Amino acid sequence: MTKKVSLLFLLLFTLFSSQALAHTGLKDSTPKDGEVLTKPMQELTLIFQTKVEQTSKVNVLNSKGEPVNLGNFVIEGNEMWATFLQPLENGNYKVDWEIIGADGHPIEGEFAFSVKVPGDESSNDKQEESVQEDPVKTEESKETTNTPPEQKVKIKQSNIPSYVIPSIVGVLFVLAAGSFLWLMRRKK
Repeated sequence: MTKKVSLLFLLLFTLFSSQALAHTGLKDSTPKDGEVLTKPMQELTLIFQTKVEQTSKVNVLNSKGEPVNLGNFVIEGNEMWATFLQPLENGNYKVDWEIIGADGHPIEGEFAFSVKVPGDESSNDKQEESVQEDPVKTEESKETTNTPPEQKVKIKQSNIPSYVIPSIVGVLFVLAAGSFLWLMRRKK
């Protein structure tokens, strides 16, 4: 009888342990996905659901797909932040991040934001010139901006911590096994 209960426990643990080993993702960011900034931006902050390894990286691309030069880049605990050498000009930006989580698995994702600082005429002129030069690229960037955040992130993220579901299953299993054993002893 205890062999049957042990086998059942092993089977259930195997089935539900994948939740405990699930990869982590982006918890929060400044700026947020889809946000339109109306003040000059000097810093990018990414907060993850787990500790981030030092080999992790982040790239910021402007609407032309060119990388934006980053100044200071720091990884500490579950946070990554980078400063910009100069405030970002008006336009659309894409942030690509690649981390190695505490479980050792590489995880990547992306999000987009826009900068529209009132009175920044010089970058507006540059942006209008690029629109006139390449209207196809502008349509692509509009499509990227209007894409829902769920479709932009390359991994499926869950707001439930990875230990919750296996814990609930474990408690239910213990209750079921205890009830089963109690019933078996009661029949004798």
